[in-house]
Amino acid sequence: MTHRRPTALLLGGLTTLSALLAGCSSDDSPSAHATPTSAAGSPTGSPSSAPSAAAPTLNPCDAVDVAAVSRVLGSKLTKETGTAAAPRCTLTPVEKGGPAFDLSYLWFDQGLEAAWSSMQVPAGTVSRPTVPGADDARLVVNDSGSAYAVTAFLQNGKLIQSVNALALAPYDGPKVLHATKLLLRQLSASRS
Repeated sequence: MTHRRPTALLLGGLTTLSALLAGCSSDDSPSAHATPTSAAGSPTGSPSSAPSAAAPTLNPCDAVDVAAVSRVLGSKLTKETGTAAAPRCTLTPVEKGGPAFDLSYLWFDQGLEAAWSSMQVPAGTVSRPTVPGADDARLVVNDSGSAYAVTAFLQNGKLIQSVNALALAPYDGPKVLHATKLLLRQLSASRS
C-alpha cells in the first residue's frame, strides 16, 4: 500500500491520463496515435501499432448503465458522450456537489503491467481488484477528508480503459468506490 497527498493524486491522475490514456479520439492526427510519455517526457511504451481499422475508436460510455451507477451512489448522474467525431465519456452529478466520473481508453500492445511499471503512479492506496473478464486491473484510492479520488485502470486484451472519480466533501467514499468498481465491471463485460 502506498499513501501520498491528495493533491498529488489529482495531479498524478491527470498526468497519467493525459500521457497514457489519451484515447477517445477518432481522428488520425498524430496526437491520436502518439507514444505515451512519462512526466519526464520519455516514452512509456508503444500504443497499438495496428492500423486504425484494427484499433477502432470506441466510446466507453456505450458500456455504461448510468442508471445503475446512479442507484449505487444514491444520487442521479447524467452521461455526456460527446460526438462521433470527438467522443468523450463523463458522468456528472445532476445535483451540485455530487461525485463526477471521467472514462477514457487506449489501445496498448504491452498491457497494463508494462504501462503501470513505467508510469508515475497516482497517489493513494493501490489495490488489484478482480474484475470478471479482465486481464488486469488497478485501483488507486485517496481519501483526504476534503476530497475522495479514485483512479482505476482496466485491461481487456490490448484495450486499457480508465475511470477517474472525484467527490468533494461531504461525500460517501464507500459509495464512490462501489460505483467505480461497478463501472469497471460494466466496461469489462462489454469487451467479452
